[in-house]
Amino acid sequence: MLYWNSTAYGLPSPYDREQAGSILPIALQFLTPAYISVIGIGAVAAAVMSSMDSALLSSASLFSSNIYKNIIRKQLTLILVLVLLPLCPPPQASDYEMQWVIRISVVVVGLGGTALTFLDNSVLVFWLVGVDMSYTIMFPQLVCVLFFKVSNGYGASVGYMLAFLVRVLSGEPLMGLPPAIKFPGCRPDKEGKMTQYFPFRTLIMLVSLVSILLFSWLASIVFNKGLLSEKWDVFDIRRKRKQTARAAGVKMAPGGEDAAAGKQLLDTTSC
Repeated sequence: MLYWNSTAYGLPSPYDREQAGSILPIALQFLTPAYISVIGIGAVAAAVMSSMDSALLSSASLFSSNIYKNIIRKQLTLILVLVLLPLCPPPQASDYEMQWVIRISVVVVGLGGTALTFLDNSVLVFWLVGVDMSYTIMFPQLVCVLFFKVSNGYGASVGYMLAFLVRVLSGEPLMGLPPAIKFPGCRPDKEGKMTQYFPFRTLIMLVSLVSILLFSWLASIVFNKGLLSEKWDVFDIRRKRKQTARAAGVKMAPGGEDAAAGKQLLDTTSC
């Protein structure tokens, strides 16, 4: 047991002063020699900087490669091709362009992270909420993409919107969001905040998983059976199905590639 009145910190204790979150720097400052305190704070600062470097680089790479290069740049090129055909840029972003996108993304993400520190809520709250959203929203998407061939963009969109809506309506005490949907066992906690004690996150994850598979299957039936015109097929699932079937047919045909190459050779050598 630690007696704070025997230290320079004095009473009341950090818990009574609501400084329990700063117990490590307080302990290093008042319970260790000066050189140990400097080494400890330096180690903590190095660990934080290492994590921040990884977060900045990964966020910038994610935006530049997956969002800018594959979505924004292609859409911008398509618009310029339709409007200014002679002056349109090349279809793919150059390495020099991607370098500048990554640099700008690092600055924007860094400024956004710095802005979060000025809010009343702790940064740990955003981390916990991010992990929560990854489990309830992103995890079903990953499972369907990896293990279920029936999955497509329509089911993924419906599953994402449904999971996000139900998760927001379920409330979040860390962000002061009251629950609109009260699952069994929802009651006030010690601080008087309504808290969900039911495993609703797992339920939302399962609902999202089922909805992705169900609506993907329905969309594939609607477009593959011709119930809707192919022009309404925004995610091109019918065209992709044809390409997959064609590739599978060529691969399964006995000597398909050799026969095609031989036929081409005969056509070019015949007089």
